[in-house]
Amino acid sequence: MVARGCQPNVYTYTTIINGLCKTGEAAEAAGLFKKMEEAGCQPDVVTYSTLIDSLCKDRLVNEALDIFSYMKAKGISPDIFTYTSLIQGLCNFSRWKEASALLNEMTSLNIMPDIVTFNVLVDTFCKEGKVSEALGVLKTMTEMGVEPNVVTYNSLMYGYSLCTKVVEARKLFDVMITKGFKPVVFSYNILMNGYCKAKRIDEAKQLFNEMIHQGLTPNKVTYNTLIHGLCQLGRLREAQDLFRNMRTNGNLPNLRTYSILIDGFCKQGYLGKAFRLFRAMQSTHLKPNLVMYTILVHAMCKSGNLKDARKLFSELFVQGLQPNVQIYTTIIFGLCKEGLLDEALEAFRNMEEDGCPPDEICYHVIIRGFLQHKDESRAVQLIGEMRDRGFVADAKTRLSEVG
Repeated sequence: MVARGCQPNVYTYTTIINGLCKTGEAAEAAGLFKKMEEAGCQPDVVTYSTLIDSLCKDRLVNEALDIFSYMKAKGISPDIFTYTSLIQGLCNFSRWKEASALLNEMTSLNIMPDIVTFNVLVDTFCKEGKVSEALGVLKTMTEMGVEPNVVTYNSLMYGYSLCTKVVEARKLFDVMITKGFKPVVFSYNILMNGYCKAKRIDEAKQLFNEMIHQGLTPNKVTYNTLIHGLCQLGRLREAQDLFRNMRTNGNLPNLRTYSILIDGFCKQGYLGKAFRLFRAMQSTHLKPNLVMYTILVHAMCKSGNLKDARKLFSELFVQGLQPNVQIYTTIIFGLCKEGLLDEALEAFRNMEEDGCPPDEICYHVIIRGFLQHKDESRAVQLIGEMRDRGFVADAKTRLSEVG
């Protein structure tokens, strides 16, 4: 375009900047913004707002605030989209005072917050468990003539569920229906999760049936929430039935589903079932992740089945997974439990070579293993090493130094 002697206008530049922002290329968008000004084409409010929104989404809030200040210095008045983007960005970092200041600034300029702006505030407060603050925002918005919508109610229900106030969450759910809003799958998922956390699984199941009756199709989150709730209460038969129901209805289980059920089997001591489900999952071409291996290795070590635990640990590397501190600590615990101290120490040293330095818990596990098998000299050596790294030995670990 430029080669043919045509100069881009503000619309052209803004369109390209918007495209770059949508593909996550905020740095390139900022570079084009600079070139735009150098070419004598002045950005408008849409250009500035697009760039500010992208920077906020990339968690570059300070950079977004700099652009915001620059924008005002250039005499460009921010609009509601500009303010909402910045409020969202600030809330994501719990910078409530600055977000409130922006809200006050926009209202003083007669830029009235809309439902999107208010929902940003309600949602971020609720995600941090600050339900009373969220209710304060709700009060303000209704006073300003802005009525809550499904998104507002969902956020508040989530906040209540997070604080284990499922009764209040249910009341809001009913208020939402009374006001003519139709709950979506996400609404049901939030409330079901609240019931499951409160161990009120039967009420969660009733909601599940209710949503189907309302013509809504449960998604993977719905099934995973209920299966997890059932497993937490040891109701594995029902969890398995739901797992089968999920597949029958064409909603294929994901890694999270399998992890929940495998963990449920392991915690109830059904290691054979857990292992068979693990292998069945692999036949569906789902690749196991580190969480799943950690669950199984921990269960095997705890039950004294070190042979299978070691096989699974070795399989990790074949699968191209990088062990973390947690799974190393688990296998070291299993080796110590069986008195295989040399192998435990070898695994402990291998951690460092694999770029996974041991943490304080890992040190405690191996030191206690040596102490339990009366190997005080190596325990004392490890305590010294532990302290050199800035970790603190606990009371049980320090016993080796007495006498």
